[in-house]
Amino acid sequence: MKRCIAWVLTCSLFVSLIPHANAYFPWLAISDDGRALYFFGKTPAERTCKLPPSITKSEIQTVVEREKSSRLELTAVENDEFLGMASSAPVDRHYLTMTFLDPRSDSEITVTDNKFPPIPQTVTSFGAAIAGDSLYLYGGHSGRAHEYYAEAQGKTLWRLDLSRPEAWESLGDGPGLQGLAMVAHDGKLYRIGGFTAKNSDGEKEDLWSQAGVASFDPATDEWKELPPLPEPRSSFDAAVLGDKIYVVGGWTMRGDTDAQWLQTAHVLDLGQEPLAWDSLPPAPFERRALSVAAHDGKIYVLGGMQRVGGPTTRVDIFDPETRAWSRGPGLQGGAMDGFGSSAFAVGNQLFVTTYSGSIQRLDEDADSWQVLGQLDRQRFFHRLLPLSDNELIAVGGASMSDGKFETLEVIRVR
Repeated sequence: MKRCIAWVLTCSLFVSLIPHANAYFPWLAISDDGRALYFFGKTPAERTCKLPPSITKSEIQTVVEREKSSRLELTAVENDEFLGMASSAPVDRHYLTMTFLDPRSDSEITVTDNKFPPIPQTVTSFGAAIAGDSLYLYGGHSGRAHEYYAEAQGKTLWRLDLSRPEAWESLGDGPGLQGLAMVAHDGKLYRIGGFTAKNSDGEKEDLWSQAGVASFDPATDEWKELPPLPEPRSSFDAAVLGDKIYVVGGWTMRGDTDAQWLQTAHVLDLGQEPLAWDSLPPAPFERRALSVAAHDGKIYVLGGMQRVGGPTTRVDIFDPETRAWSRGPGLQGGAMDGFGSSAFAVGNQLFVTTYSGSIQRLDEDADSWQVLGQLDRQRFFHRLLPLSDNELIAVGGASMSDGKFETLEVIRVR
């Protein structure tokens, strides 16, 4: 291991975990024989910068060509030429990054290929929810990236029986929509907002956000129209807390006019009659392409694209008890990690999967996010949904390198 090609590692996790690293940053390198090396100091042989015991327990993953990830097996090495950690086998020299998993976590994440058939169509920006023993999917965008037209908008409600996941079942068509939200409550589905393309392929885009809200009852396989949103809305998200649906974020598109970014937020109490949307205090942000999740009696709004400032990992929290907004801890990773993310809480823990494929969990003190692992495929504009108290499923989405895909991944938490 005489010659190393050193790669600078940017990882804020280590700033807090290694207070006594003699002011040296951690380094990643590739040895002459192709093994990954991890060390502190000016050189791999630096004798004053031995890795702290807590860091030797960290797990490192490679991400190859922004798609597949794999976990490295590392062993401690201490000899005249090298002091640090080294992989037991050569690595692909085309990897782009390495992700350090938080050794403080007492949970173990397992990501698996699963028994579930792929979704019927490769889509992004769709609505999905689990009600009873079935996974439902509606709408979405199946066309070319950044090109929107009626033929590329999904309009079918699909169902997969999770107890016997043999094939997806079509439950009929409705309006073509993408950028919508769909949630489940008391065995029913609720389809909210989204936008419709009035133009065909090759024509000038004519995109209109929608205010429509409808419920679907699996017992009768029938839709029922509900009170519409106070304003048309797309590229937003929604979550259920108790008997209430909360809607936050997004914008309103009206054909040729500039889109109106929305600070308004609303709640629908499903336990009250007649049903009516109530307004919440305005959100202290203007963001779309975000994720919304209910956790610990509060509504979390994660990441997204800002009207000013581009993508962000910012997290905001709404407390229904005080009707007040506050700032939460930002997501780990770069700004793009907040763009098109998806979040859900299971087992009283809040999880989010991000643009880079990271699986993050809000810690017990709710003051930071822990990176627990990596999806096999990076994906954004997907859906993260609950299978059980210790399982989630990532559905559909896309990556920058591969475009849209139809796979599902199961995340098990122990």
